Amino acid sequence: MQRSEAIAHHTEEAESAERVAARAVPGTPGHRHQTDYAREHRVLAEAARLGDYPDAELQD
Repeated sequence: MQRSEAIAHHTEEAESAERVAARAVPGTPGHRHQTDYAREHRVLAEAARLGDYPDAELQD
């Protein structure tokens, strides 16, 4: 996978989850799930940027 593809994928996933979380009732399981999912994808996007992507060799 290309580094840029990984960054784009995880950024898109995080943004989508953040949009859903914004419409959810804070404190509900759905809201927590979406915020956790967004956070995980933000971390993965940053890991791809820094070259510390888990379990994969990204191509530049």
